[in-house]
Amino acid sequence: MHTEMKIHNLNIYCNMKHLMITIMALFALTGYSSAQVTSMTLGYCNGEMKTSGTSAFTTPEKDTWLSAAIYIPQSQLSVFHGNCINEIHAGLASSLNIDSLRVWIRTSLDGEDLAHGALSKTYEPKLAKGWNNVTLETPLQITQETPGIYIGYSFHQKGSSVGISVLPDGQENACFVKLGSNEQWTDRSSEGTLAIEAVVHGDNLPKYNLALKNIKVQPIYIMSQGSLSVEATVRNMATCQITGFDLQCTVEDYPGNTYTAHVDETLAFEEEKTMTVNFYPECISSVAKDCKVNITVANLNEGEDENITDNTLATSIQVVEKAWPRHILVEEFTTEKCPNCPAVAGIIADILEKEPYNERVNVICHHNGYYTDWLTIPCAASYLWFYNMDGSTFAPALLIDRATKPYTANRQENSPIYSVASQETLEESLDTRLLDVSLVSLDIKAEMDSVNADKVKVTVSGERALEHFTVNEPRINVMLYENNIKPQYQAGANASFKHQHVAREVNSTWGATLTWDGDNYTYSCELDVADNFVRDNLGIIAFIWDYNEQDPSKCEVSNSAGIHFSDFTINSSAGISSCDTAVEATPVDYYNASGVKVSSRRRGLNIIRTADGNIRKQIIR
Repeated sequence: MHTEMKIHNLNIYCNMKHLMITIMALFALTGYSSAQVTSMTLGYCNGEMKTSGTSAFTTPEKDTWLSAAIYIPQSQLSVFHGNCINEIHAGLASSLNIDSLRVWIRTSLDGEDLAHGALSKTYEPKLAKGWNNVTLETPLQITQETPGIYIGYSFHQKGSSVGISVLPDGQENACFVKLGSNEQWTDRSSEGTLAIEAVVHGDNLPKYNLALKNIKVQPIYIMSQGSLSVEATVRNMATCQITGFDLQCTVEDYPGNTYTAHVDETLAFEEEKTMTVNFYPECISSVAKDCKVNITVANLNEGEDENITDNTLATSIQVVEKAWPRHILVEEFTTEKCPNCPAVAGIIADILEKEPYNERVNVICHHNGYYTDWLTIPCAASYLWFYNMDGSTFAPALLIDRATKPYTANRQENSPIYSVASQETLEESLDTRLLDVSLVSLDIKAEMDSVNADKVKVTVSGERALEHFTVNEPRINVMLYENNIKPQYQAGANASFKHQHVAREVNSTWGATLTWDGDNYTYSCELDVADNFVRDNLGIIAFIWDYNEQDPSKCEVSNSAGIHFSDFTINSSAGISSCDTAVEATPVDYYNASGVKVSSRRRGLNIIRTADGNIRKQIIR
């Protein structure tokens, strides 16, 4: 049984260059399986509007007309031939100082109206802030020959107003404005999307139409792995249910090769789903800095897609022969005067007990940000530059690979500083960052002449996947840190609190420039080891990063590595002092706290079997 209902307030949305058509149905009776859709809306805003004005889309001029519009190309409009446009929904961010509103449809921005309607503050229905639904005096019939149209509105302001509602994400054809009676039309589509829609009514609405709304493609394709992961968001834009379809991948530099993944997903009208598929583009045979990839939805189970103009999205990927797992550098700004810092230190300690963080996250602490203390070293003051907040600093605060990507929840767009809201949100940020492979590797070796030597020689070596894996010349920093330091006075801490990951020495505040032998490098330096440093609590962290001395938000760390004192090479016959013996026998096997054999020491409890047959325990923080 079918129930016929008229559906309003449905949306057609174009993401970037592709018009998205949204169909919504309202079910009035329980148990009815479907409804005939007799109206849809046509536009780019997806039924959304911004309820606050944007200063860039206003004018202080009095007694003038402001106009705004979107453009629907003929190729998109023809899908609706045999139907008509009978209403326009215009979103106003404010009605203050606006006394009349006209909506219209034109073939050119300054051309004659093909159809129009009006509202005022005098007569019902009155114009108001929010959505204004305006009936056209004469509906516009859509035929195969109807050219592309502008759907727009004009309002008269008595004084300055902020009536134009513009959503923040721009897309092609989504925003044209004329800010005053004597001004010219300008295309502002790159700056935002206008909140306006036209209602299409009729009995000939499209039955089959899937649109590709968004894609997230693995940014780096590693030839040695051979797979390309794609997350695709697909939306049913027509009246009939779809039970399956194909996602296709083509690579622009390799024409004639199409890779297909079939998706068995059911999409009702207006329903949207996101799925992840893997492609295996064997055609990619050479390294490329940028390679354009097209993703297309095709081959609907139910029939031919009636609007293929919204089926494809494109993006660029980087192609490399190989890459390495990312090891994140977390830098914490902390001091003994900061009462909130122990809580964040506890969160970090808990995280480092978990996999994969215990092997892939390196932490260093700078004692600055909220005053200084007895553990502050000179470079810590220099690193306050990363806050980039007009001299404002605070603690606790983190740098996550000194990155400013959205997943790091930076305090400001021009600052890589991260504020910890909870352990869960920090883990989410780390999880997302760990998905990014690295284009450079690091292997650390540390050597001392004796346990009590006053210097440690550090050698870092590795290779790169691309010659220009950073924008600027890559820098390398090497830092000596110390764990388990008893505080002199730590605000907000209990009696068992100890400082971890405290930066003690650094090769250079801003690092050293790497010298390359082809795609390989070797870097060596010496760091001072003071007498009061507890050797068993020491470690080394090295990281390679992109230093832009003009912009703290463009100094992202490419990769990092760490080594604990227990893995230093000691050249004297005295050997390394350990928790059990004065001379450490050679380790042959490592086990975690559960007794599972692992490849090397890890953070937390380690069970070590040595060459002389002894078993000992070691805790690495």
